[in-house]
Amino acid sequence: MEIEDKRWAMRIILPEHRAGLVRQAAEKRKVEKPQLDAQQIEDMEITVAESMEFGSLLTFELYDDGYIREVTGAVHYVDHIRKEFRIKDAKGDTNFVRFANIINITQAPSI
Repeated sequence: MEIEDKRWAMRIILPEHRAGLVRQAAEKRKVEKPQLDAQQIEDMEITVAESMEFGSLLTFELYDDGYIREVTGAVHYVDHIRKEFRIKDAKGDTNFVRFANIINITQAPSI
């Protein structure tokens, strides 16, 4: 029985099959966007207001097409018309973070 199993096992994987397996594994890692309640949003607003007052760094967890990524930096400007934050990171780059993509905001650990 074991010999028959080896006979049908894949020995060679074509590039198309490998790409399909990689794409399938990436799809499995995707998560749904969590829904925030009013209390969580209020806590994040307070955190941002304190950060802007004292100039401390924040870590933003963002939902990005099924994945969660982090941006760390200081809030430089809040654009209420475009509904986004402008965040200066350690490199001096400006990141545009839309309100709708934010999952969580926390104080960044001090260096």
